[in-house]
Amino acid sequence: MCFGFPRCPNTYLTSPHGFAQKQDLTQLILHPPIPRSAPLASTTGAFAFVSNFESGVFQGWSVVEGKQPIVVDSPNYFGEPSLESSATGRSPQVDEATQGFITGDNFISFQVAIYTKSGSGFFGLFGSNGPVAVVGVEDGYIVAGSSPSSVVRVEPIPVGTVYPSGWVYIAANVYNASTPSSPNVGWVMQLFVDRTDQPAANISVPQAGGYRGAIIYTESSTVYYTNIVVTTYEIPIYLPGYNNMMGYGQGSGLLVNLLPAFYNLSALMVLKDWSTPQQGILSFQINAMNYYGTTRSTCVGFFQLGVDLDPNGTIAPWYVPGKNCFAHYFISSQNPAVQPGVPTPMGTVLTLSIVYEESQGVVVFTIHDLNTSATYTASIPYNGTPFYGAYTQLEFQPCCNLYPINEYMVDGELQQMQIVTLTGQRMLLPASYMLPFTLDAPPTWSFTYYDAQQAGYQQISS
Repeated sequence: MCFGFPRCPNTYLTSPHGFAQKQDLTQLILHPPIPRSAPLASTTGAFAFVSNFESGVFQGWSVVEGKQPIVVDSPNYFGEPSLESSATGRSPQVDEATQGFITGDNFISFQVAIYTKSGSGFFGLFGSNGPVAVVGVEDGYIVAGSSPSSVVRVEPIPVGTVYPSGWVYIAANVYNASTPSSPNVGWVMQLFVDRTDQPAANISVPQAGGYRGAIIYTESSTVYYTNIVVTTYEIPIYLPGYNNMMGYGQGSGLLVNLLPAFYNLSALMVLKDWSTPQQGILSFQINAMNYYGTTRSTCVGFFQLGVDLDPNGTIAPWYVPGKNCFAHYFISSQNPAVQPGVPTPMGTVLTLSIVYEESQGVVVFTIHDLNTSATYTASIPYNGTPFYGAYTQLEFQPCCNLYPINEYMVDGELQQMQIVTLTGQRMLLPASYMLPFTLDAPPTWSFTYYDAQQAGYQQISS
């Protein structure tokens, strides 16, 4: 847990009394153990299925019952196409996907965006005898259960959210909650609706361990689906008291797969608009990790570059040097204390890069402001492995904040996220790698989608 001014890896470790532990000390876990087993320090058995219909085709899905659905541009989800699925009379429209699925894991996470005006539709997991864990919309309610015929009402469909009109974002963790002390709990589904700082429900799904793939099940009328991810990577993360975060990629110790060894991570950051009442609280950043940092939840081997979004149209650029989680500010002596920002216009465009220069034995951090022509750069000694992982974060520091989180607003984009491998190959980061995560995200933060065609996404909080 990062209190105050340390920057957080996507980790579950915490430290007592608000003080960050030194990197060579064992950090204490203050929260009780979580009875789930996302893949830690291993890619064995991990998988990710991503279906956002950007290509305009029926990505990995097979029709099981009913007529063929179609990909449409309207309604769209933040510009993302959707799959139009229509039931016929009393017959449902059913599609299944198994491409890339690895069965037998104890933890599965998924998300979906659903739109309907009057229909009933469900998304989730199926097994050998049909659905085993589904979420959906029905008669104006969010519903969830083992199958469409056994769902229970969770809450009314949210209105007035920051998501596009008519759309609801639903995410779930489905896992074996049994422990040595409670061996008969079985499989449960932890459900989130338009937020991850508050679970909507915990539903028993006893047959979910027999999952074989994903299912779309439209029971009546027409329903639209998109922004689909099913993975062993944890998407919605509920750990009260931790820094609120949203991002894309694969964070420390929770990888589905490694990237090819690379030495250069770069991105374009567009800050369209922001308004914050306090400096040093809200930040936007990219992260690169070496092999150790990639396969463990740790601040070691964790290299970060970003900006604080400060009051009065200012930003404060900083970096994290791979041996702790403290931000070192480029401005005013590069020390870990929060520094005031520098002016830059709304709509400013920044280029960010984290580069391992092996021949020089250094990692170089650079931010260039294309609007003001200011450049911020620093280098640190380094002789470790190349980078193997990357992700992004919008991060809110709760410990020293004096204002409600909904007073912090930003509309920004990260685009052109790419790596340069050791062989010199330049690669845009694909949707299959840039998986979403949302840690204690409030309903005032909208989680958009990663557009593989532009290697980026829009991030909005309002």
